[in-house]
Amino acid sequence: MGIKLLALDVDGVMTDGTIYYTAEGEEIKAFNAQDGMGIKFLRKAGIEVAVISGRNSRPLNKRLDDLGVKHRRLKCGNKVRALEEICAEISCKLEDAAFMGDDLIDLQVMQAAGYALAPLNAVAEVKAVAHHVTKARGGEGAVREACEHIAALIGVRFVDLLDPENRL
Repeated sequence: MGIKLLALDVDGVMTDGTIYYTAEGEEIKAFNAQDGMGIKFLRKAGIEVAVISGRNSRPLNKRLDDLGVKHRRLKCGNKVRALEEICAEISCKLEDAAFMGDDLIDLQVMQAAGYALAPLNAVAEVKAVAHHVTKARGGEGAVREACEHIAALIGVRFVDLLDPENRL
C-alpha cells in the first residue's frame, strides 16, 4: 500500500464532536495531545497530513499551525473536490490518499480515497465503508491510532523515528 496522504475530518475525528461557545460566541474546541503527536510522527515518516472540514474556527487553525499541517480546506462544501485539489498540490493519486471521517457527509470522500478510516464513534454507514475502524473514539486517541496504523502499512514504527535525545 502506497499511502502518501492522510486527510482528516475535524469534528468527531480530531475532537469528540462537542462544540462549545463562549458568551461572546467564540468557538472552543479540545484536541487530544497524543493525536497531535501521531500527526507529527506521521509527517516525519514522510506522509503528508491534511484537514478537510465543513467548519472553520480560530482554535482549529491554531491547532493546525501548531502541528505544522499546511494542507487544509475549511468551510468546505465538497470534500471530494477538496481531496482532489490537495492530491494535485502534492502530486498524490487519490488511490494513495487515506481519509478519516465519522459522519454521513464523509461517505463520498471516504469512497473516493484509496483507503478509508473511521473512529469508533462513527455512524454505522461510515464504519461499513472504512477499511479500518479504530478502537478509540474521536478526540480520544483515534487519530493517533489511525496514524500508527498508516505507518504500520508502510513499515514504519514511530519509536524508530525519535532521535537519540528522544525528540521528533
